[in-house]
This record gives sequence, C-alpha cells and structure tokens, in this order.
Amino acid sequence: MLGPSSLRHSRTNYNRAVQKTAREELLLNLVRMRYDQSVEFLRIPSITGQYRYDMDLAGSWKDGKTNLPSLLGMGMQSKPTIVYTPEQDQEFNRRLMAPIQSDTIKLLASKGWRIDRVLMLTVQNINDVENAISAGGPTPKAKPVFEEFQYFSNLMRELQVNDHSFEIALKKVVTDEAEQIGDPIPITQIDGEALLLASEKGYEFHTSEDQQSATLWRNEKKSSEKFLRFAQSSEESFEVREICRILELDPGLKEFQIKRDLDGQLLRPHSRRYPYGKVADRKELIISTRSLKETMYYLSQPIEVPQEHIDKGIVEQTINPATNCPFDWQDIFKGLFRVQSSKLPPLGAAVAVKHDGYWFYIDENDIDSKRTFNLMLELFNLEIRAGGGAQIPLLTL
Repeated sequence: MLGPSSLRHSRTNYNRAVQKTAREELLLNLVRMRYDQSVEFLRIPSITGQYRYDMDLAGSWKDGKTNLPSLLGMGMQSKPTIVYTPEQDQEFNRRLMAPIQSDTIKLLASKGWRIDRVLMLTVQNINDVENAISAGGPTPKAKPVFEEFQYFSNLMRELQVNDHSFEIALKKVVTDEAEQIGDPIPITQIDGEALLLASEKGYEFHTSEDQQSATLWRNEKKSSEKFLRFAQSSEESFEVREICRILELDPGLKEFQIKRDLDGQLLRPHSRRYPYGKVADRKELIISTRSLKETMYYLSQPIEVPQEHIDKGIVEQTINPATNCPFDWQDIFKGLFRVQSSKLPPLGAAVAVKHDGYWFYIDENDIDSKRTFNLMLELFNLEIRAGGGAQIPLLTL
C-alpha cells in the first residue's frame, strides 16, 4: 500500500493495539493488587510509523539489443517507533489518589450507566452507610460491611429503570445572605469611583428614601449545587421510602443537597450510633467517594486466585467472622464483576493476562463484568487523562 493507502491499513491496526494493551495493562494491575504488588502504568506519548517501498528492475544490453529483464525485485519495510513513558510523576499519582469527583458520578449516572454499578464502584460511604470501605485497600482479613449499601444501590437501580424516577441536577442556592456594612453615608460623599470600586468587590450602595444618604451592602452570593431529586410520582413509592429510611432522610422533602464529606461523617452520625434515641432526619447527602486507586483495589478483591497460591500463603484470604470460613467475594460482586483464572490460555476471553504461572481473564460472555471493566476504564479516562494526568498518543505516519 503506497501513499494515503497506508493510512487506511495502519491507523485501525494501531488503534486496536493501543486499546487491547490498555485493557491488558489495567487487568494486570488489578491482579498485581490482589497479590499485594505495586502497580505500574506506561504512557505512550507517540507512535511513529515509517514505511519504505523498493523496486528493482535489471536487464542486459547485448549486440545493440535490449534483452527482457532478467531480475525483478520488490520490497517493503515497516519501522514503527513507539515511545513508552512510566507514569511516575507527582501529578499522575496525585490524581490516582484523589477522591473521585462528584461531577464524574453525576455525569456517568446521567449518561446511561447503571446507577448501582456507578455507586458500588465510586462511593464508599453515604450518610454513614458503609460500602465495603476496607475493600478499598489490600485484601482485608475480615469480611467488610456492605449489605445495607448494596440494598440501597439496588433500590436506586429500581428507580432508574422505573421511568427515570430520580435525577441528580444542579440548583442555584444562596451561600451568603446580603448584609449591611457600616452606617449610612451622605450621598454627597459617594462618587463614581466609589460606586465602581464597590461593584468590583461585590458590594452595592442602597439609597435612602429621602435620597440624602446611602448604605453599603454586601451582595447576596449564590452557587450551583448538586441535588438528588425524586419524581413526584415516586415520592410515596416503596423504593423512596426505603431510601429515606436507610439514609435517614426527611421523607417530607422532595430534594436533598449532595455534599462532600469535607468534615467527615462522624459530625452527623447515623442513628445506629445512638441506640437510646433517633437523631433528627437529614436534609442532605454526605458522600465519601473512593479514589481511583481505592476503586482498583475494590475490583481486585473478587479475582479468583488459584488454590495453589492460597495454600502457599501468597495471597490474603478474607474470613467471615460469623462462620469462621473463607468469605466469598461474589456475595458483593455477583452480577457486577468476576475475573477467572486458568493454568492454560483461556478460550473466548474478552481480556486476559498471565501472572505468576496462571492466566487471569474476563470471559467474553460475561457482559456484566465487561461493562464494569469498561466503567473502570471510563473513570480512568475522566479522572486522569481528561484532567491532564496523561496524554493521548501522538501518531505519526
């Protein structure tokens, strides 16, 4: 293929290669986390593909006559140059460890992703209801607390499929009320420069009724805040009543402001911490989100580790204290995520990597696991690449 034809041949091939290796890299890092090993990401800042075509035609001249070509040669060379850069800079690691933005959750929930899938991956606590917090790090020794949050996320999913009976929307709210500053000033002492300076600083003068004096006021401040709003038709539904009960929300309200846990959860504790009296109903949702690294740890827990490695003590095994038996992580991740393992290369795998003598893979027919894996990739792109933590490869042909 010569000239522009080479672009049609190479562009899609490089595209597939970048996509395939990115998926394998993420799965490999999840497996490493399950084995308590460090993760590593390689960025591809540029791909340069050079093509060379050669054609040789040789003949002979004898007795004034030209003989037919005795030698015809053709050749093609492809010299791709791929640059790899380890992701070890401070900005990349800061974004990897920073809590996932609530704007990201709002975007995913409004663009077709299942709300229960988004909540289970990204949120670790809402109104002091825990979502397997200990699973956001190395494999815990004891079973995490997750049942109530899982029930809540399933209720949200029921509302989502029921004619979109809730939404996460922006609303203007007053953050600072208008306030009078100082005593009245004679109107003759206020010139144009004072009016301009006051306006630039967020103040304005209110003139008295007799037009003889004016008072300086600080303007009211508003900001756009996120709210969870239930549809009017679903306010009395079983799902909404249960959600209000679990999160201790005021059932008389139609919308609840979403706030980050800047002050933690304990300043507004759940009533289970007060066995002798119920706390007042809440008017807001206090959300603690996982970081990308915590989300990766979370998804590494259901990886099916070979029994050989468990027997050797290579990996931690979580115990259910209630039964004193190994905890089955599929109690949390059933219908959400599963990574299988095999001694032999798997057939029909959507993505597979080899680690410590075994293949770890997501089955091609496991649609739920593939979608959760794709959501993890989407979170990585939104939180890291879209924020400047990594760059899209530059392809030069």
